[in-house]
Amino acid sequence: MKKILFLIATVGLFMSAISCSDDDEPKRGDGVFTVNTTMVNHMVDMGSDAVIGIATTRNKLVLDTVKHKASLELNYNIGQGESQLKIDDIVATPKRLGFYELTSPSQGSFKGYVDFNEGSMRYRYTTTGGIRVISMTPEVFFLKTDNTVTYDDTTKATTVGNTMYQFNLEPASGSAIVKVMGIVHAKDVEYFNSITANSVPVTVTRNGFTIGGENIKTNAIYRSYVDSTGATFSQTDKYPFKVFNATVNLVGDHLDATYMMGSSATVVATGRTYPDYTSY
Repeated sequence: MKKILFLIATVGLFMSAISCSDDDEPKRGDGVFTVNTTMVNHMVDMGSDAVIGIATTRNKLVLDTVKHKASLELNYNIGQGESQLKIDDIVATPKRLGFYELTSPSQGSFKGYVDFNEGSMRYRYTTTGGIRVISMTPEVFFLKTDNTVTYDDTTKATTVGNTMYQFNLEPASGSAIVKVMGIVHAKDVEYFNSITANSVPVTVTRNGFTIGGENIKTNAIYRSYVDSTGATFSQTDKYPFKVFNATVNLVGDHLDATYMMGSSATVVATGRTYPDYTSY
């Protein structure tokens, strides 16, 4: 239920962004969506291999869901300046309801997607100056992951495809909010709708970033069942991340994470944002 509500909220966010477009912009009536979105750019100088860093910017997407075409105004930051790349010949290929893969005949390095279901967008391209930019909505999702939970007595519990990881990037503070959704602590007989950790340090790498720290406080929402009342939801801080380490590969669209949930459960997780499609 929580994820359903989450999806409704993210779609609502996109609808809000569309409705706030300028009066002279295309309207939704003919299947044309105009979205001005705050995104985070991950930048690498491909010539020197130097990592430039991550910075917040705003991009504009005009998507025609009837003609399956789109245009983009992409802003990217280099040093203290800002440059813009406009692409008007984007092909928007529908892959499933609300999800489009984006390519451009004139910009061979460009590839991306827009997912109205998850409220997620990501674009990857290389500028004429040799700067590779991966522009993404600040919330980076890994929707279907495999997780192995090992307990103190060495017994293990494995979940396949049901646990979701979300990293809310905050470039100004060099940190992220980490959310783990839908994981089970079998020994404590707890099903966690979410475990949230704030202000977890982020380190930018050539292919993405790492997120990690020690003794991180968390707020967990877990679900319990009682025959007479059904499901109930409670909060607890009993499951801090004693250690949390995650490697996010934006180029390969892959997550590797290891962390300790509370003091008795160690989790190893792997996954991709969209396992059914090629990397973005």
